[in-house]
Amino acid sequence: MSPARPLYVIDSSVAYKWFNDENESHVSTALELLQGHRDGTLLLTAPAHMPTEVLNGLRYSRLGDEYLRRVPGQLAGAEVALVPLDGALLAQALELALAYDLTIHDALFPALAVQLDCDLVTADRAMARVTECPVRLLA
Repeated sequence: MSPARPLYVIDSSVAYKWFNDENESHVSTALELLQGHRDGTLLLTAPAHMPTEVLNGLRYSRLGDEYLRRVPGQLAGAEVALVPLDGALLAQALELALAYDLTIHDALFPALAVQLDCDLVTADRAMARVTECPVRLLA
């Protein structure tokens, strides 16, 4: 039996770095996570709304429309396991949002890490304050 691969919840700020390195730090670490996922040495997961947040952030960058139009296919091709939003995840996100003054959208990421008992990887300092799960800050 092979050993279990490490599981990480990534947030939109990490996936954003895969597509835009302008004024971004720790891009190489974000890309290493993606490569590890593709190689099968680790697993990446995120709440189902993550791709919409990445696309929204990129929409307001200076990357241009043609580049932006390629991103949905590339995001899908990354095959990050997207977890549907259910009542338990939403309830956990609400509790974290209230405790740490996060938006519900942001709180979904640490909520998923709590549910899956794994690390959260983020570049968001506000999200990194959550203590209910281990957090790896890329900032």
